[in-house]
Amino acid sequence: MRAMAVVDYAEPLRSIDAPQKTVPAGHALVEVLTCGVCATDLKIVRGQMPFSASLSLPHIPGHEIYGRVVRTEPPGIVEAGTTVVVYQYRPCGRCVSCARGDEVMCLAMRTWTGFVDPGGFQEHVVAAIDRLVEVPASVPPVHAAPLTCAIGTAYRATVTRGGAGFGDTVVLIGLGGVGIHAAQFAMAAGATVIGVDPHGPTLDLARELGITALAAGPDVTAEILDRVPTGVDVAIDTVATEATTAVAADVVRRGGRIVVIGHGASTNVKISTRRLVLDEIQVVGSRYAGRDEMAHAIAAVAAGRIRSIVGMTRPLAEVNDVLLALDRGEVVGRAVIDVAGVA
Repeated sequence: MRAMAVVDYAEPLRSIDAPQKTVPAGHALVEVLTCGVCATDLKIVRGQMPFSASLSLPHIPGHEIYGRVVRTEPPGIVEAGTTVVVYQYRPCGRCVSCARGDEVMCLAMRTWTGFVDPGGFQEHVVAAIDRLVEVPASVPPVHAAPLTCAIGTAYRATVTRGGAGFGDTVVLIGLGGVGIHAAQFAMAAGATVIGVDPHGPTLDLARELGITALAAGPDVTAEILDRVPTGVDVAIDTVATEATTAVAADVVRRGGRIVVIGHGASTNVKISTRRLVLDEIQVVGSRYAGRDEMAHAIAAVAAGRIRSIVGMTRPLAEVNDVLLALDRGEVVGRAVIDVAGVA
């Protein structure tokens, strides 16, 4: 079975012949049709994740999996041919987070697909049946790949954690795979959106979508405050460098909220305690999405309220070219691997 795998953190992904899949009870065999490529995949293939030193190689990445159910064990639990995305977390069900119904915060994940467990850069995956989220067949395969991480994460950050609503002004710092979709969710909620990004083609697309798009640079804080002198209601940072978190802290209004999605091993959010306390600024993190949030996000795409943005599509064998383009900041929206040749 064809797969692209990490064999050495200092080398590009290499083509391997992955073993055929066995399907345990309670699981499904899924034919991978498409798989999104995320900035986190760069960290995984380069050995820059907290688990990298203990990860057994070869490892098959890819956590934005869209596919077709081949069969289940026992048979018939999900009808063959059903199109699904694979929810990447399989929680323990026993820790304090799971006990309060917050599986996103599970302390002892049993499966983390594409991260520490084999992912979608291969022809088939096996997933627990309750980790499959159905996708209407009306959503094209290439545009279905970003539904889990890029679009599900954007929904949680904007709607659940950010609380963006009608009449708000929301600034999106970074309009990449997550940010361009988060901006759309904010607009769908009735907010006015300002987007910040350094990439010209991304800014052009943002303007086409109705976003006020500003080029990242030293004057962007002043540009935002010229438009919204009292500050924005919600600042969502998908980049999370010291420079971008500083912009978020400077432009959010009194009583406003900063949502941080991006993360790095050595990056800290810096905001003065005086501003934090006297202006009652809320700073929250946002990680992935719950299955219910993902289902809402999928419904929004299927209904045409959110446009799945895919700027690059390549076959499985060219995944290294995709990773290189992503590293160079050349991708508009999400890049997608066409694993099954369905594009």
